[in-house]
Amino acid sequence: MVNRINSELVAMRNNPAPAKMRVASLKELDALVGKHLTKVPPTTYWEEQHVSFRFDSLAEAEEALNDPYFQHFLPAEDNRAAAFVEVQEFPCYSSDLSIAWRVVERLSGGMEALQVRCEKNRWIAAFGKSPAASAMSAPVAICLAALRAKGIEVDFAQQDWPPARGFTAS
Repeated sequence: MVNRINSELVAMRNNPAPAKMRVASLKELDALVGKHLTKVPPTTYWEEQHVSFRFDSLAEAEEALNDPYFQHFLPAEDNRAAAFVEVQEFPCYSSDLSIAWRVVERLSGGMEALQVRCEKNRWIAAFGKSPAASAMSAPVAICLAALRAKGIEVDFAQQDWPPARGFTAS
């Protein structure tokens, strides 16, 4: 009895509960993959919120504030000032199969092979003996399976992921 309990405790320590992460878009899924799996640094830029101008640096964005040409595009109502936000953009792992394949290459060295198949218009993917993930596209299924294999369970925000779109983490 004591040996069984000890072995269960060791198994629990070796297999911690998966971290649950909530995402509301494919961009957020891409960010999870980039941060936790590929470790590829994102492309960073600054964007003006009202007119969506894009700048490579904050200094460039601030310089644009003094440019009369730029000021011409800002909305005049309510005397709104320019508002810049930092944007971090990761590769499109969840929407481009050739980019999703980078995830497979990254994980294939340390675990069993990727298993992927299509059944009834749904893609099912799993790395080794990790639980399979299912989605309407192969790149999403690969991303979900890779995250599961690394102990990250993805939960999709329902309002942005209706069942008709088919992006379930089952």
